[in-house]
Order: sequence, then structure tokens, then C-alpha cells
Amino acid sequence: MSFQKILLEEKGKIEESIQRFFDAHLQPGTFSHQFVHQYYSDLKNYILFGGKRLRPVSVVMMYKGLGGTQDTIYDLAICVELLHNASLVHDDIIDHDLVRRGQPSFHAFYQSWFNENLKKNSEEIDFGMAMGILGGDLLIDLGQEAIFRSDFDSSKKLKAVMYYQQAFKELVDGVVAESYLQNLPIDKVTENDYLNMINGKTSALFEKSILIGAVLADETEKYKKDLSEFALLLGQAFQIRDDILGVFGDSAKTGKSTEGDIREGKKTLLAIYGSSNTELKTLYGKADITSQEIISVRELLQETGALKHTKSKALELAKRANAVLKEIELEEQSFLFFNDLIKFVQDRIL
Repeated sequence: MSFQKILLEEKGKIEESIQRFFDAHLQPGTFSHQFVHQYYSDLKNYILFGGKRLRPVSVVMMYKGLGGTQDTIYDLAICVELLHNASLVHDDIIDHDLVRRGQPSFHAFYQSWFNENLKKNSEEIDFGMAMGILGGDLLIDLGQEAIFRSDFDSSKKLKAVMYYQQAFKELVDGVVAESYLQNLPIDKVTENDYLNMINGKTSALFEKSILIGAVLADETEKYKKDLSEFALLLGQAFQIRDDILGVFGDSAKTGKSTEGDIREGKKTLLAIYGSSNTELKTLYGKADITSQEIISVRELLQETGALKHTKSKALELAKRANAVLKEIELEEQSFLFFNDLIKFVQDRIL
């Protein structure tokens, strides 16, 4: 079965579990106020609107690949998707992003809702921010609930929760580091600074998804080092790929602007590699940068070799991930899935 077919099939099962999970919360009489009921429904719609579900599918495929057989794995695997979406809700607030997956970000949705349903004044921003912060917090808690509500042995659920909490902590650590780096001059940020930051912000949740799948199949200790290394390397390659798409991608496909990172002066590997160029360093993150200057930044990233160097780094990380994957004894379909996931990342880089 092809990677895309497996992903589509497993994604469908994950989304069915998300639907059931929220529907259980949305039973009549569950909430004392209709607005709270609507709020949960809006969170469900936000999560189900889009996304590849790579993290929960990775939980499932690692579980199956190491001998797991319980179909209820899907109900537990959604924990990492809930945590991932919590981070997206909070990230959009931090970054002042009003669009996610081609739709209003969660806090922007509630800013518009405030204007349409309550009163039109400056409080719409505060209301939207509050709903976004609370929504992210709620999703973090619901992710743990998904683990505890599953029918796996208590000892396995406890280990899964420990990995979940580690993922959350490391994710926050990564965002804290990113917030600090964002306020440094681009030529003061190193490649190691960037890689350490994305290890927390991006790779940690993918790593813990893999480890949760393994611990539920009783195989964590045998392959823990290799599983962690594989996931961290692939997570780094994936984030670098996303950074490239954030500047050179097709916004119609990604659902996000390809100007945002340049306007914000985001500390990506692309920018770090290009920071020795004086003109690029001056334009990148410039407060009043024009559309023509953004085009110039893209040209400079290519002319300086920054784009080529960044692609090479991502491909190197993906190849290293592939080498580690071959050391892990997985059932054939799961091995092919993760092998093709690496190829999927590589193809998007080239």
C-alpha cells in the first residue's frame, strides 16, 4: 500500500476518533451555558478543518510496526494531535497570525465573532486573545484526557502521559528560545541555536509521538535511542522544509503567506545562512519592507547560496534519519510508511 493511501486511511480513522471524542463532550446538558457548548464545538471544527495528522498517524504506525494490535490505539493517538493544535493556537497569538490553513486562526475567529454577536469596540482583540489562550490551554488538558480515557493498561497509560508531558515542556522550551532568538540580530543567531530551538518546537512532539506508539507496544527500551534519533532528525528536516516553503512555497497550497517570515525577520536557517550579505541583513525584518523588497530578499537568498545550503542541510538530516530507521525492526508496512515519510519530506525540499 502506498504512503499516500496509508496516510489517507489512517488519517480518516484519527479524525473519526477526534469526532467521537468531542461529541462525547458535546452531549446535551453537559455545559451550564450554551456559549461554552459552542466554544467546544468551535474547537472541534478548528481541529478537523485541516492538517495531515502526521503525529497521531506516527503513533499508530509505530505501535503497529512493533506488534501492537488494539484498534483503540486511534482513540489514544489523538492526544498528540490535540497538543499539536494547542501549540498552533498559541503560536498564532504569539506571532499575530490571523490565518491558519487558509482560514481565520482561532483567536482571529473569535475576534470576528465578538464583533458580530456582542459589541463593536476595541475589546474584540482582548476577547479573541482570551479565547485563544483558553482554547490552547483546554486542548493541552484534553490531550491528557484522551490518554486516560483509553483502555490500555494503567502502567502503559502512565508512561504515555509522561512522554506527553515531556513533549509539552520541550515544546514550550523551544518557543521560549525562539522568542528570545527573534529579538537578536540575525547575524548573532547560529545554526546550532536554530537546530536546538526546533528540536523543542517541532521535533520533540514528533519524537514523543513515536515513543508513545512504542511504549504502548511494549518495545520502547529496545529501540528508544534509535527511535528518538530518527524522530529528532526527521523533525529537523521537516521544520527546515517548512521554513523554505514559508518563503518560496505556494501560499494557495500552504494556506499561509509567503511574506510573513521575511516581514517578521524570522530566525530561520535560510536567513542565518544568508545573513553575511549586507543588503539581505538590512532588508530582512525591515519594519516598512515593500513587496518589491520582499522579492529582492528571495533573490538574495538564492544568489548568496543560502537556499541551496538550506536544502542541502535538510536533505542531509533526512538521509541520516533514513539510516537510523533501517536499524529498527519494524513490520513491513510500518517501515515502508516511515521510509516514504522521509521521501515525502525530501521531495518537498527539492
